[in-house]
Amino acid sequence: MMKYNASIKSVAVGFPEKYYTNDMAPFSEIPNLPKNWWRNWGMEGRYMVDKEKGETCSQLAKKASLGAIEKAGLAANDIDLIIGTTCTITGWSDKEENRIFPGISEYLKTELQCNNSTMCIEVNQACISFLVAMQMASDYIKSGMYKNILICSAETFTQIADFALPSSTLFGDGAASVVVGRSEKEGQLVSSHYKSIPTYNDIATLQWKTPVGKPGIEFTRPYFSLGEDAPTQMQTFVPQNVPEVTFKALEKADTTVEDIHHFVFHQPSKMLIRMWAMGIGIKKEKYTTTVEKYSCLSSASIPVTLYFALKDEKIKPNNKIVLAGAGIGWGFGAQVWITENINY
Repeated sequence: MMKYNASIKSVAVGFPEKYYTNDMAPFSEIPNLPKNWWRNWGMEGRYMVDKEKGETCSQLAKKASLGAIEKAGLAANDIDLIIGTTCTITGWSDKEENRIFPGISEYLKTELQCNNSTMCIEVNQACISFLVAMQMASDYIKSGMYKNILICSAETFTQIADFALPSSTLFGDGAASVVVGRSEKEGQLVSSHYKSIPTYNDIATLQWKTPVGKPGIEFTRPYFSLGEDAPTQMQTFVPQNVPEVTFKALEKADTTVEDIHHFVFHQPSKMLIRMWAMGIGIKKEKYTTTVEKYSCLSSASIPVTLYFALKDEKIKPNNKIVLAGAGIGWGFGAQVWITENINY
């Protein structure tokens, strides 16, 4: 079987209409925020869906996916595989909150009117789901099994936020889609490295419960929960593990930090990103942050940040870039890519 390298062909994003800063309700009304909460986490605002206007996670996913397919110069019929990543969508097209399957990839296949033969896969490795999806896409393309793969990461964490708790302030809503296809030149996933540390898997969770002050069964559904001491605990293991997997990926690629044109990190907090950069030994111009304006977008954070790094012309054709991050659970991953022409 003939082997191919995989290249990132395009990236597109989708956001809700309305933007909320920290001084707007419901975020301005969160009780008992610690003194340095905003300074440590770094969020200044985020987009949030309005269900009354018909905005949903799957709608954002569709918008981003249509954009990525078009920018790649393809039609929906050209997509052989759809990989969907999300922590927050439950039910077909978000319409039934008690349904979990089918997933966002099946929804996209139906809504985009792809071929019957288009395969669908769901990935849920929390915030590093996009990295896992990119690894799968590269491996599938290398094997010759698929030619054009659509990856869509979409999240609406504001819909699973308990607005009586500080943790409800950390996330925004948004989606990003990437098309990965066969390389035409030197584009490829050069190397990658991953590790899992489940020791602290209970400090940040998505669990079924009733929100604070709303004991009725009608409010019982999954809510994001952050342990009271979670920020302190995260600082004991998250800062060093992203640099560690990054260095391992660089070593496998037989390359150095100096050879990398740009770093695209997951965006959990301004403080953690700064610690990762310090641990790797890079300055601000070598990486992009989106957490201030968009807050944490879980699995959509890396592709959204990739989009804005491209838009700001920090990534160009024939660059070496690193995608890296951490996900609750806890998983860590880093990838070294050589870029071709990425349309955005």
